Amino acid sequence: MSTGDLEWLTQVVVERAAGLRLFAQQWVDAATAEDVVQEALVALLAERPVPQKPIAWMYRVVRNEAFNHHRSSTRRWRRERVVAEARGDWFEARPDLAMDARAAEQALSTLSSENRQLIVMRIWGELTFAEIASVMRLGESTVHGRYKKALGELRSVLEKSCPTNTN
Repeated sequence: MSTGDLEWLTQVVVERAAGLRLFAQQWVDAATAEDVVQEALVALLAERPVPQKPIAWMYRVVRNEAFNHHRSSTRRWRRERVVAEARGDWFEARPDLAMDARAAEQALSTLSSENRQLIVMRIWGELTFAEIASVMRLGESTVHGRYKKALGELRSVLEKSCPTNTN
């Protein structure tokens, strides 16, 4: 593709980008629509030979990509719903405990980002220390030590905000 062809093609796509994004938004949110149009542009620039009708080609690619993103997010939402329903509530409401889900969430929010990630991956994600170490690119013993420290911080925050009943 010559420089002149590339400039012409780029200008044509830029002029039509808003319409392409709007078209994609029939199936996906605005941010994803932006990504879909960008993916289509990259595909167009890589296409050999350049399609005879690049705008029609872009609409087809945007439509297909938007469908793919929509199907993928729908499947992910269904899987997450099934898992959530099978798992039940994260916190079981127990009148004998002074802590509730909101208190736990608030306590968790006081921790550093890294400690919060460790606790969420371990408790709610049910990841092993080896898996967490892989995600965080740390040693397994380092993860274990930081996890124990994070639990201590969480326990301390919870004890301050939710004193135990003395009845």
